[in-house]
Amino acid sequence: WTGCQRNHKSTWMSVKFCLVLATLLGQASAQRVLHWVIRVSSLEESIAFNENVLGMKVLRHEENDQPCPLTCNGMYDTPWSKTMMGYGPEDQHYALELTYNYGIDSYKCGEGVQRFVLYVEGAAMALERAAARGLLIEGSVVTGPDGYKYELLEKMPQGIVEEPFGAVVLRSAEPAALAGWYANVIGMHTDPLQAGAYRVSFPESSLNVSFVIEPTADGSPAKIEQWDGRNAIALPEVTLRAINDRLMAESPDLIIHTMRELHENLGTLFILILRDIGGFEVCLVSIETFDPSVRAATNYDGPDWALRKETRDRVLGSAALSAARKKMLEDWMRQQAAGEEEEDGEDEDEDEGEEENEDEDEEVEDEEGDENPSIAKEEL
Repeated sequence: WTGCQRNHKSTWMSVKFCLVLATLLGQASAQRVLHWVIRVSSLEESIAFNENVLGMKVLRHEENDQPCPLTCNGMYDTPWSKTMMGYGPEDQHYALELTYNYGIDSYKCGEGVQRFVLYVEGAAMALERAAARGLLIEGSVVTGPDGYKYELLEKMPQGIVEEPFGAVVLRSAEPAALAGWYANVIGMHTDPLQAGAYRVSFPESSLNVSFVIEPTADGSPAKIEQWDGRNAIALPEVTLRAINDRLMAESPDLIIHTMRELHENLGTLFILILRDIGGFEVCLVSIETFDPSVRAATNYDGPDWALRKETRDRVLGSAALSAARKKMLEDWMRQQAAGEEEEDGEDEDEDEGEEENEDEDEEVEDEEGDENPSIAKEEL
């Protein structure tokens, strides 16, 4: 019996260990980089570039009349749209989120996002198509709409790299520290590269897409603008909650929006928006609800261009009306200020005139006193 009990306990411990290991491996495979948000000033131009040069396709599109409460469209108080583009469904592939803000016709380029590295079939031909569009080509790097750069490399043999996205290259004053933050807080793996750069990734993920962090040329912090967008990562809900609790306790200044619960048709989506120590915005979402939600939303439908024209005209008309009202108010305020200055000038003239009259009266009295001393004596 003792031997049987010992064997039973040993078997149970082995089963328990396997269950824990399976849970950990399941969580590791559930960690995945999702997409990078970029800002576009012309959705038509950006979609055409992504389709005709990079070979992507529209996965889904949505229009929003109100600004995103989680600043998904950046710090812009305007209607906006979101267009997901990539090489396959978002639960299996990396993607770009093209954010368009109505009424915003340009963005100031930041220094954080350097380029997107893609392995595409026929990279040389893709560069030729980009050149035919008059875009700047530097070696294997093409500068696309709104100043975003794409490094196009020939696709590796089938079976090695199925996802065309290879990496998002960033720049930071301290790559080691930033990579360490992603390892310590998010649970990602880091690898040192040449010239002080670091690679950050989820090695056990179904997507072999990484972030490569390069050092700035002079060691100064990279200036992050709205143009640098936002980095989206999916994690298990339990991990997301732990990160939220930890940051609330240790680094609340890094939290842009505290964790929210969005009740979707397929479950509750947990979202946490924060800023890493390099200044990049990061969106963390719970993968349990994100994956089925994007699977259901993927319809490969592009924008309704007629509807977009109506929205654009409405926004521009509203902006023109606001500008006209602002100008009228400024003109009125200038007129009021000018009127007050004119009144002040008239008052000063009247005061000067009264002073002159008083001086003249005093002079006349003095002269009369000199001519009639007897009167002056009588008055005394």
